[in-house]
Amino acid sequence: MQSLPISIFPIDSRPCGYTYGEWSAKWWQWLLSIPKSNNPAFDYTGTNANINQNCSEVFFLCQTYEDVQSIPNRRVIVPAGRYLFMPIINWVSILHKDGETDEELIAIARERMDIVANLAITINGITIKEGLEKYRAQSPFFDILLPADNIIELLPGPTRGISDGYWLFLKSLEKSAQLSSFGSCSSGVTKIGVNYNLTFV
Repeated sequence: MQSLPISIFPIDSRPCGYTYGEWSAKWWQWLLSIPKSNNPAFDYTGTNANINQNCSEVFFLCQTYEDVQSIPNRRVIVPAGRYLFMPIINWVSILHKDGETDEELIAIARERMDIVANLAITINGITIKEGLEKYRAQSPFFDILLPADNIIELLPGPTRGISDGYWLFLKSLEKSAQLSSFGSCSSGVTKIGVNYNLTFV
């Protein structure tokens, strides 16, 4: 795998005390807690990226959402010293939406990620496409409290889910970075991508 201008925590490591899968659960709890009207996944400019970023060690970055038509270009100010955790492409199975049993939820999430291809990440002009498939992680089951106007368009209130996907846990940068990622299903019908211009202060 070609070296990037930033270090990536190994998939079998425990950055800040948690596995990739456990961090993916925390990431989904963060994203799903924010109403669609100001959710970072539907933000084209980066204005909403800092909402509910309550972890002192890790800053969450998100992709766009599946039905968003164009790739957003986001400018984001990140507190200096924080690690970055983000998906290349991922899926969350929600109880009563994607299945009625744990087995059904796991199967749906796995099926959606088994057909993923064309993974890529670019940092400061260097693009990596090889070796990213090893950064796949499944979360444990996790509790969710959906707000009104939530991004999955379900009734507000408690539910639970499980995630599968390809994730990167990036060590902190010193000043700034241009970061882009892309993933799609093998047929190319579903395409997920994002561009970030990050400044660390």
